[in-house]
Amino acid sequence: MTRRLTAAQVDRLVAAVLVGLWLAQVVVRGDQLRPDRYSMGVAGLAVCASMWWRRDHALLVGLAVEAIMETTATIGNLFFGPITIAWWSALYALAAWTPDRQFVIGMVGFVVIDFTPDLLSGEFESQNDGFTIVAVIVMLLVRVIVGSRDRQLRLADRERDVAAREAVVRERERIARELHDVIAHHVSTIVVQAGAERRLLTEGQAGTRDVLGTIEDVGRGALTEMRRMVSMLRQGPEEDLAPQPTLSDVPELVRQIQAAGLPVTLQMTGERPAMPAAIELSAYRIVQEALTNALKHARGARASVEINFGAEQVEITVRDDGRGQDTAVVSGGHGLVGMRERVAMYGGTLEARPQTPVGFAVRVRLPVR
Repeated sequence: MTRRLTAAQVDRLVAAVLVGLWLAQVVVRGDQLRPDRYSMGVAGLAVCASMWWRRDHALLVGLAVEAIMETTATIGNLFFGPITIAWWSALYALAAWTPDRQFVIGMVGFVVIDFTPDLLSGEFESQNDGFTIVAVIVMLLVRVIVGSRDRQLRLADRERDVAAREAVVRERERIARELHDVIAHHVSTIVVQAGAERRLLTEGQAGTRDVLGTIEDVGRGALTEMRRMVSMLRQGPEEDLAPQPTLSDVPELVRQIQAAGLPVTLQMTGERPAMPAAIELSAYRIVQEALTNALKHARGARASVEINFGAEQVEITVRDDGRGQDTAVVSGGHGLVGMRERVAMYGGTLEARPQTPVGFAVRVRLPVR
């Protein structure tokens, strides 16, 4: 998959390009940098390089760049292409990305910097004063229009992050409830077998009877404490301990999805090894989530499920050839969240991506031990 550059990386790339262009202009057109080509070159270099830090230090960069431009304007000319780009980029960052308090400080600092040479000389230039007034108006407009939009986008990003974290919490609660059922079944089996064996012992096996009695007591205590801890995760008081599905139930799941309107083919290969019940449950849920997403979002599609059993791992692949938008999966919907949580819990791997030219595929590998 193609990796997209972040906004900060784009700024750094632009900074490097502007610095390179500026150095080239210093070499080629250095005679236009008066009165001192070297000092003016360093000043221009600082302005171009400011792009690197403008996103993290918008107030400082904006005021520093304006101070450099105002200082050099009194002794020479820095208004070359890359300098102008970096200069206006710094002012844009000051106007759009600073908090309200820093923006006010920045506007006051901008006006003070621009009017200081006139105050020191006692001569006010209408051209310079007019530029300052226009620049302040433009930055205010940028603040109102673009800055408001950027703040809304950041708020939307934060809301999506919160929703994603809530989805993870809900999925973990769901997984915890299911694992409780699996573990409760195993511990109950241990308690029942220990009790049955204890009752078959003779009088001469008092030591063994005591050990089995301890196993019963500890097992019952573990069940009680586990139910107490997990009870808060239950969605309702009537939720029962229904048997949890395994990979043996996948054919029935496929028939249910087919009945719901999605044609599905199932292929299971390899010799099925003995697997912990929790891994069987996670594998079943992954197939269920992938097929549910295909049913919801891959309109007019066909799907296939391939389960390959190996000695060390089970590999699951669910594909569809739908032409619809797989928004719930691509955008990190709850189905994908659940898959990730289950795979991460057992140290497996997950790949979920669009296919060429159409369709979507989910590939999961889970260890069987």
